[in-house]
Amino acid sequence: SFILNRYGQLIASSATSESFIQENGVLELIDAANSNDPLVNSASQHLKDRFEDLNQIQSNLLLNFDINGQQQFLQVVPFSDKYGLDWLILVVIPEADFTERIHTNTRITIALCLIALIIAIIFGLFSCELIIKPVKDLKQVATSVSIGKWEQKVKEVPIEELAVLAQAFNQMTEQLQKSFVELENNNSALQQADQFKDEFMKNISHELRTPLNSIICSIKLILDGFCDSQEEEIELLNQADKSAIYLLNLINELLDLVQIKQGKFPVNKQSVNLYDCLNEIIDSQQPIIQQKNLQLYKSNISKSIFVEADPNKLKQVFLNVIDNAIKFTETGSITIDAKIKPSLNTYDIDQVPIVVVTIKDTGIGVEPSQQYKLFQSFVMVDGSTTRAYSGCGLGLSISRSLMELMGGNIALESAGKNQGTTVSISLPITLKTTE
Repeated sequence: SFILNRYGQLIASSATSESFIQENGVLELIDAANSNDPLVNSASQHLKDRFEDLNQIQSNLLLNFDINGQQQFLQVVPFSDKYGLDWLILVVIPEADFTERIHTNTRITIALCLIALIIAIIFGLFSCELIIKPVKDLKQVATSVSIGKWEQKVKEVPIEELAVLAQAFNQMTEQLQKSFVELENNNSALQQADQFKDEFMKNISHELRTPLNSIICSIKLILDGFCDSQEEEIELLNQADKSAIYLLNLINELLDLVQIKQGKFPVNKQSVNLYDCLNEIIDSQQPIIQQKNLQLYKSNISKSIFVEADPNKLKQVFLNVIDNAIKFTETGSITIDAKIKPSLNTYDIDQVPIVVVTIKDTGIGVEPSQQYKLFQSFVMVDGSTTRAYSGCGLGLSISRSLMELMGGNIALESAGKNQGTTVSISLPITLKTTE
């Protein structure tokens, strides 16, 4: 190693050669390229050949050059300080100093690899039969499972790793079998749902066409001059108005269902007076109740019961249920009752009481085997009895979704055909409620 200034002059060297000469009693630095030391001489000459100006060197460099056919590594490190020193520190190391140890390590590595290979071959030959047999068994079982023979199992083996693999394969086979069964069940459910949807679309198209045809026919009769009097025109317009209102309600139900399915149906819960809410819906249905000569009974509906709900959505639920009770009851009565009960959630620390509103009718009822369909979307109860009534069957499905959004519940009970129906609506009460 040695040090140069930016002019290529030798400042210091680890070699025995001097870095200066004396002329006329004056010490002068010598040019490193003229040094008696072959390493200093060759390294300096190579550096000058590489760079016209040593001031170009501003960062560490790693170079190589030959001396008598022997490769040398040259590292150049610039050095400067605040006192004005601006030097280059050069370190020359023969390549042989590196490669000798590398070659030695390479020979050792090759020898170790050969020894390891021989040991591995011997061990592999020794354990080949012990490993191949369980693997063959596993292959045979896998082939059987692939063609549906789920009862095939991999036998236990003494090798721990293969035992774990066999156990995992058996568990995977069991899980696959369960998954295939579930997949078949889901496929059947999807096919049934698709059939329900097709039936629903057929019914909904009928429900849409009927009021539309009524509106079109009524208006066409008026426009074509088939009405003999103004009274006939008013009657036709009233029919068109009723059909339009029915059509609007049907479209609103469909839009509500879409919003609920998308999770975009807004609910604004607040304290609602149950008595006022029920009475408003009952009053709106009184003309139809009187027209059908039905009896309506209200019992235990306190004026001081307040529930936590969205008033508009709660009215929609009551309207759907009461409208169904009226629609499917030709003779008899409808009874509406409200009772306060303890919370259904036994794990609720606050134990907020609930109010259960029951709407019971003496109508056509529902067979127990068909009741599960009533709260499903795209599903209508099968049978000619229900098909004789208008409607697309969305009311209860929407009502259940609304009750869930408001933190309540809705349920239906019926002993069977012509046994009437009871619908129970449960909601948490608020602190405003008094006994």
